[in-house]
Amino acid sequence: MVMEICLEEGFRSAIVDFFIMQLKLASVFFTFQLGTKSHYYGRTILHGGSKYRPTGRGFVVFHAKFAENYIFYSRNHFVKGLDLLLLLIVYNGIYVVYGWLLVVCTVHIQSFMV
Repeated sequence: MVMEICLEEGFRSAIVDFFIMQLKLASVFFTFQLGTKSHYYGRTILHGGSKYRPTGRGFVVFHAKFAENYIFYSRNHFVKGLDLLLLLIVYNGIYVVYGWLLVVCTVHIQSFMV
């Protein structure tokens, strides 16, 4: 994205836009959005998909409270994040005891199992 803005508007503008995006936590939003998409794609693949049936009513935009969003997204985002944190802690423990070679081999083997 920085290269695209750099070509369109110049290097200085691209750097400024990049820092503004970081201040607005755009990377956190992108990660959250990607987690949501991957969750629903996974559910569609696992349980079967459905077709879109237009009703002609259009999209409804409304304000949702933070508590409602937290309850709705906590299971498919925060629990996965806690699982990842737990795995990192376990890998760190293995790294301290056995060294980096075992960790690298374990991660390599598990990447083929997923």
